[in-house]
Amino acid sequence: MPKIEMIFSHESASGGKGELGIDEGGKLYWNEKAVVTEQQVKLSWWVNCAIIVGGFATLIIAVFEVLMYFKPSS
Repeated sequence: MPKIEMIFSHESASGGKGELGIDEGGKLYWNEKAVVTEQQVKLSWWVNCAIIVGGFATLIIAVFEVLMYFKPSS
């Protein structure tokens, strides 16, 4: 087991305790158990579609704002 240096500890009002630590390699630990920091997130198809639509809408709004900025005043 790698040497873990505790960098934060917390005790809740109900008596639960937790400690956050890090080892020499920079891996994160909570209560001396490794924290999973690289995990693939899977989203529903409709969430992916909403993200794509939102991205395109943001791009279109940005283009119109740039065009309005350079529009000559009348």
